[in-house]
Amino acid sequence: MKITAARRAFAAVDVDDMERRLLMRLFADTAALLVAEDGGADDEPGTQGGGAHDEEAARLERLVGLASGERPEDPAVLRLLPDAAPDDPERAAEFRRLTERDLREGKLANLRIALHGLAGTGRIELTEEEARAWLTALTDVRLVIATRLELVSDDDLERLYDRGDDLDDNTAAMVSVYDFLTWAQERLSEIMLDALDARPSGGGPA
Repeated sequence: MKITAARRAFAAVDVDDMERRLLMRLFADTAALLVAEDGGADDEPGTQGGGAHDEEAARLERLVGLASGERPEDPAVLRLLPDAAPDDPERAAEFRRLTERDLREGKLANLRIALHGLAGTGRIELTEEEARAWLTALTDVRLVIATRLELVSDDDLERLYDRGDDLDDNTAAMVSVYDFLTWAQERLSEIMLDALDARPSGGGPA
């Protein structure tokens, strides 16, 4: 994989077929996680035993963009959509109810942009907005893998490195993918920071 600043576009991504398939699967799997735990928005009417009034209230909440306020059960999704007030469950639930759907949809939109770019062949040219979407999507996939590896700090990662050949094949593969994503994230961040430094003071996107 190669990520470079581009003349015609903001950035260019060159991937081989294996890298393309890997990234598409990672982005798609992360999107599926977010959709699967979408606060029960896709539940069939009458399955929750709350009666017609509760069903109508839930329908209206979905129409105005409110989430259920329920905490995600999957720790990876919780990492993507963390509690706003971990020490205050009631406040955290209310904040989640008001903001989670927009946050979730924003993350899904970024993942879709990345998937759309990968769906073609050859070089992927990104506008600045698309580069930001890619950066966020890479960050989110990396958070999911970090959760599966139980990484909380750099020390946790170092402990995995120290185990080396003692890691099982699945864990070793996940560590390799995590490192790959870290490199891609850092490279894209460098390009964005370089572009920001090159702009006149107070200037916006070209």
